[in-house]
Amino acid sequence: MKTLKTLLIAFLATATLISCKNDDDNNDDFLLNNTNLAGTYDLTFLRADGTTTVEVQGIPVTATTESVGDTFQVTMDFNDNGTFVLDGQYRLVTTVTAAGQTETDSEILVIDNETGNYAIDANAQTITFSNTNQEGFDAVWDVTLFNQSEVRLVNETSETNGQGTVMITTEIRFVRQ
Repeated sequence: MKTLKTLLIAFLATATLISCKNDDDNNDDFLLNNTNLAGTYDLTFLRADGTTTVEVQGIPVTATTESVGDTFQVTMDFNDNGTFVLDGQYRLVTTVTAAGQTETDSEILVIDNETGNYAIDANAQTITFSNTNQEGFDAVWDVTLFNQSEVRLVNETSETNGQGTVMITTEIRFVRQ
């Protein structure tokens, strides 16, 4: 009886290991390239967090900015020839905090069939957008998630000018229609 029980456990363990293939967890066949990206997507998430540091009479002063999009009615059409069209509108709520004071503003942003180019670097897992009229969009974006139904992009920028240093992290998410 003990031998039968041991054989049964060994059989079940082997069957379990064999049935757990990687294709359920890993999407090796869906690589980041123009053909797989091509399609129409809905914008579902946009968030930008920024920090600005300036010196006032030798003392560093920091201001934080948080911009969050909502009420999305934006589509992005990726073409497999490396071009795209961005169209629609959304609300952007921006909160700025500096010196203990907070100010919040919201605005409706309208994007009217903006076109541009994109280039994919599959090895680096990045998409570079260019030739757009959208402020901050022409940049290299890290692809943090890409599958048949969703694309998530993150961009981090840092700029130093005569006034101080600005650091911005932006995340956008698209879901395929």
